[in-house]
Amino acid sequence: MRTVIALLCTLTCAAVFVAGCLDSGAGPELPPNPDFRDRTSPKNVIYNLELAYEQMNADEYLACLSEDFKFHFSEADQRGPDPMPPWFYKSDEQQVHENMFGDEWNVRSIDLTVTLVETMTVDDLRLLTDDIVVIHAVTDLMVNLEDQMFLATNPQDLYFRTVPDSEERCGRTHWEIFEWHDLECPWKDNGRHKTGWGRIKHQFIESLSEPSRRTSPAEVIYQLKAAYVALDTLNYLDCLSEDFIFYPCEEDMQNPADPLPEEWYRRDEAAMHENMFAGPDAVESITLSLTDVVVECNPGDPGDPLDDIWIYVEGVDLLVNLYGDQGYLATAPSEFRLRVDQDEEGPYGEIMWEIYQWYDLDSERGGEGADGRENTTWGGIKALFW
Repeated sequence: MRTVIALLCTLTCAAVFVAGCLDSGAGPELPPNPDFRDRTSPKNVIYNLELAYEQMNADEYLACLSEDFKFHFSEADQRGPDPMPPWFYKSDEQQVHENMFGDEWNVRSIDLTVTLVETMTVDDLRLLTDDIVVIHAVTDLMVNLEDQMFLATNPQDLYFRTVPDSEERCGRTHWEIFEWHDLECPWKDNGRHKTGWGRIKHQFIESLSEPSRRTSPAEVIYQLKAAYVALDTLNYLDCLSEDFIFYPCEEDMQNPADPLPEEWYRRDEAAMHENMFAGPDAVESITLSLTDVVVECNPGDPGDPLDDIWIYVEGVDLLVNLYGDQGYLATAPSEFRLRVDQDEEGPYGEIMWEIYQWYDLDSERGGEGADGRENTTWGGIKALFW
């Protein structure tokens, strides 16, 4: 098997120098009133993708994508001040482009040029076909609204595979995009501010259409954070195993005024968060930032990847705002232990992960926050709503 990732990393750095002068590799010019092409090659799919954007045709755009399609946001977008999710599913892409191409979002026109830099043919043991092509490209995307403009000039990696067409089309083979990686761009084009295609897409999403995104330990942490900010009890509890245990920190258990128990369980978390998010004394809003401090894997049987345990120690910045200018602040770190969810699969049969133990740590607890609110623990805040 040819190693793709190392080669793509090299190409990502090289693309910013090549794209400006690679006229011969540019995507095909669109003739007057062009028709969409049969998807009998990856280049035809890219042609259709360009045309779908310029004609703002959501159906033709979605036809370029596989049913199990994933759009991967760049690492910079996932780490940014307004962090993006790890990826979009096709259902998210549908909502994004129905909004972007519809009448109510005031998009007046879209200009898109896809410049092809490199094409690679690879084998992938995850799939049942050897016909896989990776195209590394640089894009120039301009989305013009009535009062503003979005511009993306960053490189992309598009993963294509072949799929037999339906019987109505005589069983012909066509190509589709099954993975799309939005890559970071370390430069500015002609002084214009750079952004990513993914961040533009995210402007047009109303809600994530796949609520359960636990196909990696990192996604569980992301879903937990997103559920807290959205005040969403169901998606929060979805992160926790049926035998979940929360362990308060030692200081909270030894508090002489109101000691917390040594542990509590998923049913207790359900009661707390139903009160916190939707009860008579529900909070007004929550802001939460989680920062990786320690990420490590404790492998089990070398022949059984399903018994691996992942440990995430997260720096916490949690602000729970009550009505009436009151609130609670927690910055003590938390330790999450995750394992494979043996009872559930992802939307396309993927392995799912879940938190089965959560330890509140108190190594950074104490004092007051910048706004004068007492600095406490996450467990201490949760217990207030029990």
